[in-house]
Order: sequence, then C-alpha cells, then structure tokens
Amino acid sequence: MKKKLILTFAIFLYSVRILPCFSQELDGFAVQNSTKESYSNEVRVDDKFDEYNVQKNKAQNKIAIEEPSPFRPKTPTPSRFFAADLSMPDVFTSSNNLVKKTGSFYRAYGEIIFIQGTITDSFGVPIHGAVVEVWQTNSSGKYHTLLEDNSEYIDKHFNMSGRAITDNLGNYHFITIMPGSSAGRAPHINFNIYHEKFGKLETEMYFANHPYNNTDYQYLVYSEEEQKLLTADVRHSNILNTRSIKLCTFNVTMRGIHQYKRY
Repeated sequence: MKKKLILTFAIFLYSVRILPCFSQELDGFAVQNSTKESYSNEVRVDDKFDEYNVQKNKAQNKIAIEEPSPFRPKTPTPSRFFAADLSMPDVFTSSNNLVKKTGSFYRAYGEIIFIQGTITDSFGVPIHGAVVEVWQTNSSGKYHTLLEDNSEYIDKHFNMSGRAITDNLGNYHFITIMPGSSAGRAPHINFNIYHEKFGKLETEMYFANHPYNNTDYQYLVYSEEEQKLLTADVRHSNILNTRSIKLCTFNVTMRGIHQYKRY
C-alpha cells in the first residue's frame, strides 16, 4: 500500500514538473508560427489583389462616366430650320434612282453619288417601312420646280426627286448626282421621312468637308452637335481611286421608340 502511494506521489511530481515546460514549448511554437504567417506570401498576394480591385473599380467608373450608356436615348436628327416648301415637288418620283428616268438611255449631268443610311428610333432599333422622300438641285444648282418649263437650266434627264422605303433593318439608299450649289447655299439634299408610328421628319443632309459649308447661312444656324447629325460621311467606293463613286452615309434617328420591339 505504501509503495502504491509513493509511486502515485512520484508520478504527480513528475507531471507537475513536465507540463509547464511543455506548455512553454507550445506557446513558443505558436508565436513562431504566427510570426511566420504574418510575413508569408499569402498576405502579400491578398494586399495586391485588393489593390487590383480598387484600380479596376476606378477604371470601370471612369468608363461609365466617359462613355454613353446603352440605355440612354440617342439625340434625334434635327428638323430643317427653314421651310423648303417652295422647291418641294408636288409629286415625287417613285424611283430611288434620280440619275436616269425610267426607260431612258441617257443619264443626268453631274457627278454620280450613292446615298445610304439607316432609319432608327431613339434607342437605335431599326424602323421598317419608313417612307424616305428626297429632292435636290441639279448639277447647275437649280430646282426644276422654281424654273420655267422652257428654261435652259433644266436637265431633262434628271428626276430631281425620288422615294425609297426602308427594309426590315431600316436601310435605304438612293442613286443621284452631287447637287450644285446656289447663292449662299452649300450642296445639300432635302429629306422628308414618314412613318405611321413615328410621324414625320423634315430635315436636310450636307456633305462632310465641303468648303461651302463654312459659308452657308442656314448650315451655320445649327449648333455644332446638330451640324454633325446633319452631315453625311463621304468616302470613295475605291479608297485607292479618288475618281470612284462617292458613298455618302446619312443615318437618321427618329424621335420615339418601338412599343414592343427590343434588341
């Protein structure tokens, strides 16, 4: 019995002596590990990742401010500032070819150009079935409607007016000649656009980089933004040949949106 008590007491003393040392070693190991982790590469990667997110958010916010939102409506094409009723024909030619009259072998005098564009609503959705009517001066800068029937300035091979209807993508096009300039006016083409849901737009188209734009009293009435919307982009069908046919792109934005159609 005495031997068991002595043995139990000896084990107790031994454990009391060992445990503090063991706990100190554990504490030291924990301190070493915490020190090691505080200077590990994982923390550095997290810091760099956080910095990357901050810079990314700044860049996205900058883009959102500088670039227009796709949900922001486009500026509609301005209406014609001055009326053009005096020169407008009573009946428009039903063809989109102003250069030649139907069945004629001869073509009008002047430089042939090709006009193309798209009619869309305020959010850029194409408008199908819009009627596009145009009229213009001949190569001498004269409206046939303002001349006497026997005037020498009439080009008997020139239609002077035309009509087109937009396809399912809102596209239209005309073949015509470069209109001549008249007193105080730069070359331009008059447009009337009709649609049962979007109403009527009376506007006009000018040609980019034409020198007479800077002296046209009517063109200068528009603001700089309106001038851009009324000016067609002009380029050659063959970029290597300056004598190739000019392609004039004039896109029109009607006021309003489609009731059901969305892209």
